[in-house]
Formats: sequence, C-alpha cells, structure tokens
Amino acid sequence: MAGISAPTPTRTPQRSFAADEQLLGDILREVIALAEGPGAVELLDLTVELGQRARRGDDAAADELARRVAGLSLDEAEVLVRALTRWFQLVNLAEDNERVRRLRARDWQGSAAAAADGADMGPPAPREGSIRDAIAALADRGVRSDHLQAVLEEAELRLVMTAHPTEARRRTTIDKLARVFGVLRELDEVTTSRPHEARRRLQATVQELWASDDLRAISLTVVDEVRGGLVHFASTLADTVPRIYRDLEEALAEFYPGRSFTLPALLSFGSWIGGDRDGNPFVTPETTVQALDLMREQCLRLLEAGVERLAGRLSLSERLTGPAGGLAPILKAGEEDFPALAEQLAALNPEEPYRRALTFVRERVRATQTRTPGGYRESAQLLADLQRVRAALVDGAGALTAAGDLHDMIRQVEVFGFHYARLDIREHARVHRRALAEIFSVLGVCADYEPLEDPERLALLERHIRDRRPLIPADIDAFSDGTRETIETFRMLRDTLSDAHRGAIQTYIVSGTEGPADLLEVLLLMKESSLAEAGGGRAQLRIVPLFEAGATLEGAPETMRTLMEAEVYRAALRGLGDEQEIMIGYSDSNKDVGYMASAWAAYRAQMRIAEVLREQDVRWIFFHGRGGAVGRGGGPTSTAIRALPPGTVRSRLKMTEQGEVLAAKYAVAPIAHRELELSTSATLASGFQLGSDRHDEFERVVQEMAEQSAQLYRRVVHEDPEFVAFFETVTPVQEISRLRLGSRPAKRSQAAGIKDLRAIPWVFSWTQARIVLPAWLGLGTALAEARERHGLDLLREMAAHWPFFDTLLSNAEMGCAKADLAIARRYAELWADARSRKRLFAPLAEELTRTIDELVLIRGGERLLDSEPVLQASIDRRNPFVDPLSFVQIELLRRLRGDSEPAAEQLGRVSLLTVNGIASGLRNTG
Repeated sequence: MAGISAPTPTRTPQRSFAADEQLLGDILREVIALAEGPGAVELLDLTVELGQRARRGDDAAADELARRVAGLSLDEAEVLVRALTRWFQLVNLAEDNERVRRLRARDWQGSAAAAADGADMGPPAPREGSIRDAIAALADRGVRSDHLQAVLEEAELRLVMTAHPTEARRRTTIDKLARVFGVLRELDEVTTSRPHEARRRLQATVQELWASDDLRAISLTVVDEVRGGLVHFASTLADTVPRIYRDLEEALAEFYPGRSFTLPALLSFGSWIGGDRDGNPFVTPETTVQALDLMREQCLRLLEAGVERLAGRLSLSERLTGPAGGLAPILKAGEEDFPALAEQLAALNPEEPYRRALTFVRERVRATQTRTPGGYRESAQLLADLQRVRAALVDGAGALTAAGDLHDMIRQVEVFGFHYARLDIREHARVHRRALAEIFSVLGVCADYEPLEDPERLALLERHIRDRRPLIPADIDAFSDGTRETIETFRMLRDTLSDAHRGAIQTYIVSGTEGPADLLEVLLLMKESSLAEAGGGRAQLRIVPLFEAGATLEGAPETMRTLMEAEVYRAALRGLGDEQEIMIGYSDSNKDVGYMASAWAAYRAQMRIAEVLREQDVRWIFFHGRGGAVGRGGGPTSTAIRALPPGTVRSRLKMTEQGEVLAAKYAVAPIAHRELELSTSATLASGFQLGSDRHDEFERVVQEMAEQSAQLYRRVVHEDPEFVAFFETVTPVQEISRLRLGSRPAKRSQAAGIKDLRAIPWVFSWTQARIVLPAWLGLGTALAEARERHGLDLLREMAAHWPFFDTLLSNAEMGCAKADLAIARRYAELWADARSRKRLFAPLAEELTRTIDELVLIRGGERLLDSEPVLQASIDRRNPFVDPLSFVQIELLRRLRGDSEPAAEQLGRVSLLTVNGIASGLRNTG
C-alpha cells in the first residue's frame, strides 16, 4: 500500500470508524449487485446474519450456515468468498484510518492543551511509547547527559525485511487498496469540499478491485520480492525516518537543555530479500547481485531527486550572504570532473555557490547510478559533501536553512546509504559442510570429513584457515553443482564488496548452527575467497550463528565459548571491532517444543550467551528472527523488545520484519511513524533496563513451566504417529503450499513430516483452521500446574513485574482470541475416523479451553482481551464474517479430500481464495 500522509488537523476529525465501515460496505454491495446481481448481495447478507446468530450461541444457525454452504455451487461459493474477502480488505483500511485518527487526535489534543495552558502549565505530557516519553523517563530517573551520550553512540536498531512469504495479497490488490485508503484520508481532512467526488472515486476503485483476480498467475520471483520490499522505502520510510531523528533531537533539547548530543545512525534497515538462500534454490549468486543492483538503483534515484530539490531551493547569493569558502572543495572538483556543466552553471548561477555545489553533487549521484567517471565510490563521500554544505551554511547566514531539508537529506544518506538497507546473506550449515567434505575428498585432504568428531573437525578447519596456501583451486569445474555454487557465492561476495556495492553486505548468517565448526567452515570459505586473510584476520563479513531448535539453543553458550577460544575466530572478530552478532530464531523451536518452552529457551540462551561474551570482553548484538504470528515470535515489536532479558540488549539489536507485517506497519506514513517511534524508544530504554528483585524465583517457576509444556507438546505433536497425517488432513496446508506466496518452497526438502516443513506453512495452516495451535499448546497445562504449586498471586506478580512473562501471556491471549473451538471442531471432522479423531482432537480442545481459562484468571477480566478493548472489538466485529469463510473452506476441503468433484481446477482455485480471505479476516498468515 502506498504511503499516505496529510497535514496535522486543526481540529479533531469528525468522521468515525462506523462512518467509514458503512460507506465502504455500501459501495461494496453496490459493486457486487452491478456485477453479479442482487442475489449475490442477498447471499452475503444471509451468511453474515447466520454467522452473527451462531456467534450469539445459536447452534441451529451454525448448522444452517453449514447446510447452505454445502449446497452452494462452485460459482456461488466463489462469489461469496470474494465478497467476504473484499469486505475484510476494506474494513482493514477503515481500522487503519481509525488508528491514524487516534494518533492525530492525541497530537492535536496535546497541542491544543499546550496552547490553552500557556507558559504557566508547561508542555503537554509525552505520548506513551513515544521517543519524547522515553527521554523524559530517563531524565526523571536522573540519567546524566554523558551517560546518555555514551548509550546513543552504541545504540543500534536495525529492522530487517525478510523474504519470508507471508503476504498473501497480490501487489495489484495492495495498490488498489492504497488508493481507497487515500480517499478515506481525504474525507477526514477539514479542507475536503467534494464528498460526492470522493465517493465516485471509491466506487470506481472498488469496482476495479472486485474485477481483479486475488490469486497470482505465477509464483513470485526473487526480484519481484525485492521490488515489493523496496516499495515502503520510497512511499513512507524516506520521509518518516528523518522525522524519527527529529523527534529524538527535540526530546533531548527539551529534557536536557543546554546539553549537546551527537546522534549516529542508530535506526537503520536490513534485508534478506535476495540474500536468503537457505532452502531457496532460486537465490543464486546472480540473483543476489540483481537484488543489490535494484536496491542501489532505487535508493540512488531517491537521493538524486532529493539533492536536485535542495539545489533548486538553496539559492542563497554570495553577494548578500558573503562568500561560502567551505564549498571550495566541491566546486573545484565539480569544475574538474564536469567542465561542461561548470560552464553552464557559471553562466546561470554565477553568484549562487550553494546551488552550483549541489548541482555538482547531483551530477555525481547520477554518475554513481550509471557507474561513469565522477561518481561516488561510497555513500560516505556523498555524506561528506552534504556536511560541507551544511557547515558552510551554519558559518554563513543560513543556520536555519541548514536545519531544514538539508538536515533531513543528511539523515537519509546516513541511514539508507546507497542501498536503503544492508543485505544479509543466509545459508544452512549443512550446505557448507557438504561442500567442504567434497573439496577435502577431491583434493585428498580428508577422505570422509562429515563423520569427524568435533575436535578433529575443528583442528582440520583451523589448520587450513591458518595456511597461507590456497585450498580451493581457481578452476572448480571438477566439483559438483552444489559445491560450485557455494564457492561462487563467496567469490561473488568478494567481488561485490570491492565494487559498486561496497558496504552493502555486512552479515553472513549460518542457519542450522549446531556447533563451532559450523562457523569455522564459513571462515575457511571466506579465507579461500579473499574475504579474510590467512589466520582469520581482516575478515570482511560478520559470521552469525542462528540458534533456533531446542537442543541448539541449549548448547549455544558452549558453542560461543569454544569459538571465542579459537584464535583464528578471534582474529576474524578483531577485524570486525570485536563484536559478535548472534541470531535467535523462534519459529522452528516453537515447532519443535511449543510456544512456552520455545520462548523460555530463547530467553535463557540469550542470558547465557551474553555471560560468555561478557567474560571474553566481546561486544555483541542479538538478531531476533520474529514472524508476524505469535507462533513465530510475533506480537507488538516494542513490547517484544522490553521483554528481552535485562542486560542483553543494551540499546543494540536487530529484528526481522516479515511478510504481511511490512504492509501493516509501513504502508501508511502516520502508522509507520508510530511503529518506528515505539521500536526506537523501547530500544533506547533497554540500555537502562533493570531486572526484578525476585528474578531468580520467577525464572525457576518458568523453567518448571517450560518443561511441563514441552512434555505435553511433544506427546501430542511428535509422539503420536498419526498426528502429521491429521495435520495435513484437517488444515489447508497442501493448498497453502500451492498459493504462490513467495519464491521459496514450502519444505526445505522433499521428506515427509513436521521437521522438514517450514515454520510459515505450519503456523499459517493452524491459523486458517482456527486452531492456532503454535500460540498455546502446552501453555495452559503449565499455567494450571504452576498456579496449583505456587499460587495465583505469584503468577500475577510475575505478569506485573516481569515484562517477559507479561508479554508471553499477552501474545498467547491474542492467539487464543483468534482461535475458535467450535469452528476448529468442524475442521477436525475432515478426519474421517471418528475414534482416532476423538483421540487426536480431544487433547487440543481441552488444552485450548484450559489455556483460555488460565489466561483470563491471571490477567483479569471476564474474557480474553478485556484489557485490549480496541483489539477485542476488532476480532468481535470480524468473526461473523470470518466464520462463513471457514465454513466454505471446510466444505471445499471436504470435496477436495473426497476427490469426487469434476471441476477440480475451479475447486482448487476457490479453496485458495478462502485462504486469502481468512488471512485478511484474521489479519494474520505466518
């Protein structure tokens, strides 16, 4: 969705969510009636009415809904599914618009209150979660300016956009919805004088939307994914990011008056799109270069336009302001490199040195794009020129001008560089191991490398990392395709980092890390590709372990300790500033041991890894691989940051932003600003994080809970031989695998079973079936037993005083609120054998009920989400519309499983449409 921004309102907006919902619903019904006839609207209204009655406890209405859905032809079912899906997509916009209203109303009320109170009452209280709120809290706690400056110099929040395919909507759908949202925003502005014209535009766009296919004709390519990820930079982030920095500057000036602070690029962005090759055969060395080229091209285009705007605006005449001596290096170099342009500028702007200087800067940016003489080699050179212009303005008569657009332009270059984001590279440990096993075997170094014990493997790797002689020959034709591609990837990285993409890649992530050899294998391949010297020194890439599965999280501290004791690895670290990056995964560990045990294993691993690195006097930054859904580490980013172990963040972290989360957070400028301020303020506050006095006791209780939770989870998911078949039958996992969500296959290999299934279809499928198992299985039992053993008061105290535990419960509460036992039971009926169905489904039903009861008991209220009324109202509003889609999906899955439907192609197609619809209704995929 394109970014939408508007001037701050001069009064509280008069429109409401109800007005938007009514307007969009009416227009949708008009469009459906024109295209499909009044009968389609009547069917929509009837199914929603039955859904509403069923929600009020009318079992007969639920049965009637199921009966009517079973009697629909495929054509009728398709129209109904499309109608419900479009309603969700439009009501999502209405909810986003209401969020923008709330944000702007708070700003307006604060400004109005300040104006009314005058100087006597002082400025309004900071908005909760804002950067101003965070800095005010630090000042109130007595944090000294020098201490805060030290934290700011170390602070880093990098939000990493990933290629994980959890955005179910097509780009064309997103673009049309963006236009609808734009009209809604216009209707909210006080200057709107033609509401009938706005309605006409809405009708036209909704009609386009109705007549457009929601399913992709072909799978996305990696380059398609790159383009999709870059959309948000140009549409919202380019303008929003400088605002975040201004918020911080203003807060520091307000709460630390008279103190001077230096702000580095503490908020930045990363990407996996085009670099994540783990299990994706379509990410090759060539596609990684294509991704970098595209990132560079689009970022430089933005920078060129920005510099050109500045050149047009900075028309200061030296006849009026005096000479601008600081511009001499830019002017001199420009005259030498672009003589024709210099002659033209001398004639057009003889007394306007800033305009001439910035025009030369613009020409250098253009030359950078085309890779012709005169271009910048790296973004630091452009930054230096812009800083020269700022210094000249400050020294002359233009300090206020320097603090305007030029100030924001400098921030853009600091944050975005020449690529918008740094591209991470990821590959699975077994790929490196297999490649080196073949290399060692073919070259006669070691006949059978893979079965070696760890000490032997480490000794062999260290020896060859130290060896100045190359191991891998220049000609690699003798090796297999897989080994050649691994070698070519590292050689591509060497060439890329020394050429136009200097600084665009910093990190090489090793997924499936089990031990220290997994990282030394990468270091050896780096050394062989001249990405590090013999002995490990002058390493050009961070080597980052990804710890995710239960056993590897448990063994992670020892893995890091062994690495720190390996001289070749410490030499590589020294070349990178003695800083170790560690990635913590949440998806596969959840699939392995369940929600509760997974969250605790990740928390505990971070504490223990930090202890090891602190002992070794090594700085660190944790990289959190979070998804959108609760089962993949999801939930609000700011609360997730506050829930991390005290002392492990220290205002430094990376975090993934995946799939549908990108559009939800960054498609609309006011929402993007709010999300970024929440994340940035939480990261800054983490530098001063304190633990509870009763932390040890709290941790012992959670350790017990994790063990109990994992036991139940494994018994249900892993130990029952029929569970995999049950999962594949009662959820639409097979259909999701065909949905063309992204470029990656649904499985890492062709093997059957849960272990090889990617976490995204695992979570997505349970969400579609309204069971949402990854968000709660095992938690209810653990909470009930902990309550009986330790008492309810202790659990409530833990929730009140330990952000980790509070967030754990809060996210589970959200997941359980989106689950529905009555609907889930109907999905379970797709499993034909009644006796084994009861055995398989009964534990799930009991545990979901138990979890809901325990969450309500601990968190208070009468039902889930009583403390989150906006979210609760949203789910309540959607359920009567989601339920009919679930009934349709169940019926279509029944027909597909029965294999008796002659129109197989249309049947499969409509079943895929239900997946999109339910995802839009629940606002969650994977």
